[in-house]
This record gives sequence, C-alpha cells and structure tokens, in this order.
Amino acid sequence: MDLKPTGMLFLYAALWALLALKGAVAQDAIPHVDECALCFHCSVDATPAPVLDSDLVVENFQPKNVNQKQKLPMCQQCRGCTTHLQLLGHSGQKKLFHTWFRDEAGASPSWLFVAPTNKTAARKAVVKVACIPVGKHARDKHAVCHADTALKYARIYLAIEKIAEECGFTDIIPKIWVDWVHAVIPEVGYHIRWLGLWMEMVEGISLENLVRLGNPMMHPTDLLDILHNQVNHTQTVHAAIFDLLTSQNDRHAQNLFINGDGSIRLIDNERAFYENRLLAADSLLLPSTKKYTINVMENAWIHKFANWGDKVPQSWANVALLFDYRCYVQGGVLGKNWPPQVSQCLAHISSLDPPAVQRHYGLPAPHMAEALWNRSKAMQEHGFEYALTQGYPRNPNPWRYKLTPPCCRIKHTDTYRCAHEWQPDTAIPYGDPITGGPWRHARPDPGSYEGGSVF
Repeated sequence: MDLKPTGMLFLYAALWALLALKGAVAQDAIPHVDECALCFHCSVDATPAPVLDSDLVVENFQPKNVNQKQKLPMCQQCRGCTTHLQLLGHSGQKKLFHTWFRDEAGASPSWLFVAPTNKTAARKAVVKVACIPVGKHARDKHAVCHADTALKYARIYLAIEKIAEECGFTDIIPKIWVDWVHAVIPEVGYHIRWLGLWMEMVEGISLENLVRLGNPMMHPTDLLDILHNQVNHTQTVHAAIFDLLTSQNDRHAQNLFINGDGSIRLIDNERAFYENRLLAADSLLLPSTKKYTINVMENAWIHKFANWGDKVPQSWANVALLFDYRCYVQGGVLGKNWPPQVSQCLAHISSLDPPAVQRHYGLPAPHMAEALWNRSKAMQEHGFEYALTQGYPRNPNPWRYKLTPPCCRIKHTDTYRCAHEWQPDTAIPYGDPITGGPWRHARPDPGSYEGGSVF
C-alpha cells in the first residue's frame, strides 16, 4: 500500500475519534475485522526480527487468538506496520511477445499480496498468508484456518529452496523464504501479524495463458516460433530433472511460466516429495505421467469419461509436448549426463540416510525424506530414465502410462499436430484415472494393460 505521511495518520485518528463521539462503530458483518477500519496505511518502517527455525511452529502461522475479534485501539498499533501490501489480482496487463495478457494470480484459499522486499532483484515479492479470518470478498465466508497445513507447505518450500541452491536450479525456481508479515490489508483494515510465505515475483506468463489467452489471440505460427526457437531448452532439461528429483505432482501448464527472453520458471512447487503418499510424479515435463500423456490424446479418453462412446482415440500434439526433455538431449536419452552441480547434489543426498536427509532439508515427514533419498539414489546409480519408470517412489498403476515417442516439431493444420512421423500407442492402463485406484464403475474399463508393465 502507499506510504502516507505521519500527518495523515493523525488526521485519520482525529476523524475516527469524531465518528466515535457520534456513536459510529465499525461494522461487525465481517468477523475478526479490526475496529481500526480507517487505518489502511502504514506509516513507520522497522526491521523485523529474523525468522529462526524455532519460529517455524503452527502458532506462528495464524493469529494469536483466531477465535476472537482482534481490536486496534484508536489506530495506534497501525504505526508498527513493516510491510506495505497490495492485493494480487487480475487487474493489470502486461505485454509479452507482442500480445497483451492479464497478470495472473492462481486460485488459492490463502490471501496473495504483492509486497516490497530487498531479497529479489525486482525488489518485489508475492506473499501468501494463511488463516486470515476475513473473506476475500464481502459476500464470501472466510476460509477455515489450517495453520498446520501452512507450516507443512512452508517447510516443503524451504526444502525446495535449499535443493535449488545446492543442485543448481536457481535459474528456474523462484526464490522462496518465510518471513513475518506485519501490515494492514488494503481496503479491508485487518491487521496481519504472523508468518507468511514469501516468493520472488515471476515475470512472464504461464504456458496455459500463452496458448489460450491474449488480445488479440496469438497466431499459431508465432506461438510455434516461440516454443521451437525462443524458449531456453537447456532450462527445459533442467526442469525435467528438478520435477523428477523432487517428485513434483502438479506440473500443469499454469505452473510453467515463460518470460519474454525465452527463460522459463516453475511455480507452485509445494506438491512435492510424495507428500500425499499417492502421487510420485505427475508433470507435463515427464513422459509416462498423466499430465504428459493428456497432451498426446483426448482428455476425455485419458480420464475414461462415460460419454466417450466407441470413438477411436486420435493422437494429437498439444504444444506442451515441445517441453519434452528428450527433444533436447543427445539420442533422446539423458541417462547420467547430469549438469555438474546436479551430479554433486545427487551424490551428496545419496550419501546420507533418510533421517539425515530429513534433518538437512527440514522436511516435515519421514516418508518425504525417504522419497527424496530413494529418488536421488535411483538417478545417481541408474540414470534418469530408470528413475522415471522403475525407481521409487512410484505412481499407482492406473497412473503409469506407456512411453510415448517424443514429438519435437509441431505444425498447425486443423489443430496442432506432430510435424514428423509420430505414431503413439493410444492404449491406456487399467484402473481409475481419477483416484489412481481400481476400476469400480458399472461400465467396462476401457484400459487394456497393467500400468508400468510395458517399460
């Protein structure tokens, strides 16, 4: 929020006192909103205390008393604000690749803000704050507070940050840290005074919006030129290594950003390290996973929707297939040809045991450390392709798809299609593609092989 001179603060205080004398009171329609409804701006900067590991406890990710209304007497506590927040939304526009796109803010039960920081080159950060007891819109009920979940994902993000630094992924992973938030929400007046997750603001636009949005819509020829010739394909290979190493299971086209210089960034990386004990990897960057295979053939076929009927599935070529690492490594096989820093990192993680891995990276659960340790050993000892198809952790069989041959050039005719000979097998595995469990529907299972048995 904009910085206001101290005199304005006294003006607000005087106005509030005058309203109080007339019997005016703050509205109670929204729970937990401060009485200090007019004090929207911070006026004093201070240096917050550094966050210690001992601060990473559930209590510090929520208001001190989440069940009672918090009050600020006569706005005086607003002077202690140290963070100037702006709401992160879709209102702005930016020009990228000569096409206009909206700024993006993903759907989240937490509040997202933009705040100044001296920890990034752009001096801006996106701040995610959980447990704010106010709805994002006046008509909305505020979300239930899950401070334990906020702590869990904060620890996962801090582990991601440490791996990025140690393994050489800082060019593709935004900087992430946990820090105190001490500020008033613009236009709401609620005073935040607990820990938030701070992330470097990523420039560019998601692959999803690059393909589907724009005013005017980007011409297919221009889009294909960007993806074939301008995207940094060395980073594409590194991104696939990162997603496999950290067991990313939510890498869809909205979580891969492309900047105007062709560089890429991976965002929303918290669904990692086998955290839900179900998905070992699911990424458009990793062949044999569902999010990759959806780009090969119809989504309705992959998900076995009931209205599919007797149609023969057609192989098409979503442009996301141009992020297949096999197109950019010699012979289409990565093997053990790791970048030097990745090789050193894999050797280090493999030399530890799971408890030591958990301590080193601060992972919130032992099974996450076991997943990272097992993945590192498989990658170091057997190479990328073995770790992807045979290593642990593994996806359930309904989510282990046949390896599709890479499509490294795409053309646009009636739709996007592979520009070279390309005949992927459209068979899909037995089982429920939604839950990852066995098929329990009354209609026949259109699957035809046991997932993972054909590698």
